[in-house]
Amino acid sequence: MNRISKWHDNYVVGIPSEGCRLCSLGSKMVLFITGMCDSNCFYCPIMKEKRNDVIYANEQQIETIDQAIKEAHMISALGVGITGGDPSLTLDRVVEYILSLKKEFGEEFHCHLYTSHSLTNEQFKQLFDAGLDEIRFHPPSLILTDRIQKAIITAKTYDWQVGIEIPVIPDKHDKIIRIIDFAIESNLSFVNLNEFEITEANIEKLNSLGYKVKTEISAAVEGSESLAKELLKKFKKSPITLHYCSARYKDGVQLKNRLIRRAENYAKEFDEITAEGLVVRGRIILREEGIISEIISDLQTAFEIESNKIGVDTDNTIIFVHWITAKEISEFLAEKYKDKIISIDIIHQYPLQNGIITYLEPLYES
Repeated sequence: MNRISKWHDNYVVGIPSEGCRLCSLGSKMVLFITGMCDSNCFYCPIMKEKRNDVIYANEQQIETIDQAIKEAHMISALGVGITGGDPSLTLDRVVEYILSLKKEFGEEFHCHLYTSHSLTNEQFKQLFDAGLDEIRFHPPSLILTDRIQKAIITAKTYDWQVGIEIPVIPDKHDKIIRIIDFAIESNLSFVNLNEFEITEANIEKLNSLGYKVKTEISAAVEGSESLAKELLKKFKKSPITLHYCSARYKDGVQLKNRLIRRAENYAKEFDEITAEGLVVRGRIILREEGIISEIISDLQTAFEIESNKIGVDTDNTIIFVHWITAKEISEFLAEKYKDKIISIDIIHQYPLQNGIITYLEPLYES
């Protein structure tokens, strides 16, 4: 007899799919292969500026496969989740990326893909032959048409994991039960039930329909988690995996672990890595690039700072040092170079070029 188990901040009947287990480690690169989609789900969370033919690897826009491979190396990736938009609208691109990633990292590099389309047998064969390991269907607006049912059954004829992934929308109880019943009857590998979230892209539409966030500090919709738990209880004897994925898990586990993996490869000698995967560093912003060599030379002479513990941004207008060093040198720099320095700070930053700064402690400001 199956039972409901706690897994991180999630609940699951059965065992999470391989793709989910790797995501929990932060070891899956998120490949947003295109923003194009024709499903028109009323709750689409994708920002309008991304709803065109653009590609992102994790948090960065890219244009080439080599850039995707570089990002996969940066997080020591063990696999990739291919999403969108709908990836099937650029199927040749998807196949090319899968082949290239498998060639670079080996056949064990796990690839899963999301689609809301009723793909043909020929399209499934293309994906399977390229090396896709797991396919996740999303019935648009939770409408399980005969056409998508037929496509899912066709997908089952290939030797990969086939599942369904949907948001748990509080007032769509009957539609979700129908989807779970179909998945069980068809002996799929899993159904992933995601906590329904309000984003900047869909907030106006969802608010107009009466959906509200459950707390002031959460994007999760009120009633989504309680419905998910009700469904897991109803189907606790399910012969297939049912996995409820919470909003807090996506940030607190998946994203955090991916940032930690990236920070470990990204961090310089002057950086420290936080428990959330951010880099902590001292930052000196200059008014002009011409003074940078003089300041670095001065720091090395006066404070004996090793050259590998000093960094410079690509525009030669910012110097990076260890955050403790920044405290030690701020008074000296403020006195000697006060007209040439804009500010000296300690920052916590995403481990990316020009990554988001989540915390700033000012030490000096001219």
